Amino acid sequence: MCELGERLRRAREERGLSLREAAERLALKVQVLEALEGCRFAELPEPALARGYLRRYARLLGLDPEPLLALYPGASPQEATPPPRRRGKGILWAWALAVLVLGAMGYGAYLWLRPAPAQVVSLPPETPPKSPERYPLQVESDPPGARVYVDGFYLGQTPLRSPPLEGGKRHLRLDLPGYAPVEEEVVLDRPLALRYRLAPRPAEPQAAPPAQAPPALPQGRLVLKLEGRSWLRVMQGEKRLYEGIPEVGAELAFEPPVEVRAGNPGAVRVFLDGQDQGLLGEPGKPLTRSFP
Repeated sequence: MCELGERLRRAREERGLSLREAAERLALKVQVLEALEGCRFAELPEPALARGYLRRYARLLGLDPEPLLALYPGASPQEATPPPRRRGKGILWAWALAVLVLGAMGYGAYLWLRPAPAQVVSLPPETPPKSPERYPLQVESDPPGARVYVDGFYLGQTPLRSPPLEGGKRHLRLDLPGYAPVEEEVVLDRPLALRYRLAPRPAEPQAAPPAQAPPALPQGRLVLKLEGRSWLRVMQGEKRLYEGIPEVGAELAFEPPVEVRAGNPGAVRVFLDGQDQGLLGEPGKPLTRSFP
């Protein structure tokens, strides 16, 4: 187990919490906390969401989240180069004798000069840590109606006036169909009011109207059919072909090779070369899949 997971597990056990109890308090799945404590970062969602989960988990356990975030995703520290060993038994014996003499002299001086024992005073118990400050958040967008997420949790649509949230660094995301998403990290150290102007997405080519019979799926292409709601991102190398939440029933077609990332794979059906390949994955378990 890595240092990050060991710190989380030890802090949770010291507080007497089970994984299920901690997950219920955070409104998360037990598998997310198991992946964090087990350092199985490949099972977690996007890094931005995973850092949000880690930050909330650390606060629940009374830990400072910043040192733990510095350990994510568990990069191994560089091995320190051991200092060169000094050779020569005579030098070692001389150093050992000098240390013994100095230690004896120091202890004698301590016995001679030590002050009289002070009166023992019992101290009151330590004050429990202060609960984190909370501040309201107000978000507006032009146009309105954008979905607002904080650390991966849905809060509502703009114009939004949220209840007080825990202060500190928070990851904010705005989504509105037809517009480019907005993502940034905000510092919530006072009541915060934010306003964003959303940029329209470039218009995508519209499919030809269907004839009397529905057209066959295009051959030699990858088609993603939305049977439910799911966030999607489609990459071709370093180029982003699509990112957003399509309408239920929408069909998105791409020329392979592409890489598909889905937040809810159980809502996405895959057609390759006109053949039904089944669902992209299990419901509610984000994954990334490549189509060469």
